[in-house]
Amino acid sequence: MGISIEEYKSLLTNGLSNKSPYRQLQGKINRELGKNFEEQVEAICEVYELNNLARIEKTPEPMKILQHIENGRFEAVFTKSAQPDFKGTLKGGRTVVFDAKFTENDRITFSALSDFQRNTLLTYNNLDAIAFVLVGFGDGKVYKIDINIWDNMKEKFGRKYIKQEELDELGFGVTKTKNGIMDFLEILRYS
Repeated sequence: MGISIEEYKSLLTNGLSNKSPYRQLQGKINRELGKNFEEQVEAICEVYELNNLARIEKTPEPMKILQHIENGRFEAVFTKSAQPDFKGTLKGGRTVVFDAKFTENDRITFSALSDFQRNTLLTYNNLDAIAFVLVGFGDGKVYKIDINIWDNMKEKFGRKYIKQEELDELGFGVTKTKNGIMDFLEILRYS
């Protein structure tokens, strides 16, 4: 599975000529915001580990390097569908698996999670793991959405997105400890 370097370069060349510079810039900004959100989540996972409460790791993206360039840069392609972003174990042995999503909008869409990621989270959930989607919004608020709620979004909300105000009303907001740490597993306050 994969494509040749020539096919990859052709995709880049053809794809760039048809895209608007504004959309390219907005895409880059969104990727950076999402990356920053994931880095915050990684830092909280480190706090959990330092307090001997959990060991949760970021799942690396499955990719194949096509060509090494200079200064540590390279061209690469994804080799298979992305896994959920984080997997680990809580103290006591329970598995936790989740994906982190970030949006500047006032809603998060069903399609923000790939079918493969959603099905993987559902599989873990069926094995009694804690499985959810952690969603960050531009105003700094964060929400934890159980994968079963996510999977039944259309039935529950009548559409394939959830508004931030609905997440507030449902009490899905993540609380912070007295030290201001986002405790999305709600285990720091008990330690």
